[in-house]
Amino acid sequence: MSNSFIIDARYLDPDHEAKSPQDVQGEIDEPIWLHVNVADDGAAEQLAKAAPYMDSAMIEALCAADTRPHVEDFGKEYLIILRGMNMNPEAEPDDMVSLRIWSDGKHVISAERRPVMAVRKLIDKLKASDKPVTASEVVVSLAVEIIGNMAGPIGKLLDDIDELEIAALEGKPGDLRSHLNSLRETVLFIRRYLVPMKQAISQLQGLAQDWLGDKATRRLRHAGDHLARHIEDLDAAREQLQFQHEEMLAAISDKLNRNMYTLSIVAAIFLPLGFLTGLLGINVGGMPGADDATAFWWVAGGCAAIAICQLLYFRRGGWF
Repeated sequence: MSNSFIIDARYLDPDHEAKSPQDVQGEIDEPIWLHVNVADDGAAEQLAKAAPYMDSAMIEALCAADTRPHVEDFGKEYLIILRGMNMNPEAEPDDMVSLRIWSDGKHVISAERRPVMAVRKLIDKLKASDKPVTASEVVVSLAVEIIGNMAGPIGKLLDDIDELEIAALEGKPGDLRSHLNSLRETVLFIRRYLVPMKQAISQLQGLAQDWLGDKATRRLRHAGDHLARHIEDLDAAREQLQFQHEEMLAAISDKLNRNMYTLSIVAAIFLPLGFLTGLLGINVGGMPGADDATAFWWVAGGCAAIAICQLLYFRRGGWF
């Protein structure tokens, strides 16, 4: 079995000492937590060997390529699908990563297709504390860590939206419209997964009383409140971006109207001048001034006088 398949493994029983992942895998009777990577081909077969107590349907669910946050109760087994921010280097946080968790109350199997930093943080905390944990504590801690990691990226997103609004109000140069559309897309994408995440956490709270205990229920409720605030912030951000979008469209419309207004004034000025020059330009006999060397200057002066009279008229009428 590939060493990269099992990322971490630990006993959940205080009577056991820590062992390497290869020593822990395949233990049927012992309470353990396995965190595995199911991105590679053959992950289902490897998972079946590492956790023979799981049935094929649960293995298939943990290895699924596309998932949305939800919780399924199978009586004595639970399947929990969560989504977290992508905190990997050079990755966009809104490119959310999936964490799949299965537990029968004794064993916990968590699976990822891309690295989930929330899991790494929990592993480091458990190593540092060296305290025994139960299966329910692992499940709740994973959910809490994933929600906790959302605060930073969402806070930065809200700051970017505020900076965009300030830049728009100050009239700073730049492709503000493109930036606004990018932020709108990010907000909608994150919210798309956070709403079902809230429902999943609510379902998990419903199971918490009997399966996870009062302490876990309180932790989940607290994490659920944070998640609800994140969704409220995203809803407010979406409305703010919509308002900014409408303001930008209004500004563009105003600019276009001003340009059209200017063109209308110019066209109004040159309309009679164009008529006059067109009339004098027809190639027929009897045109006045055809043999007069000063006729051009009389016509040019007349056109200038007409233009000046029109400008004075428009100015007096408040056109500009």
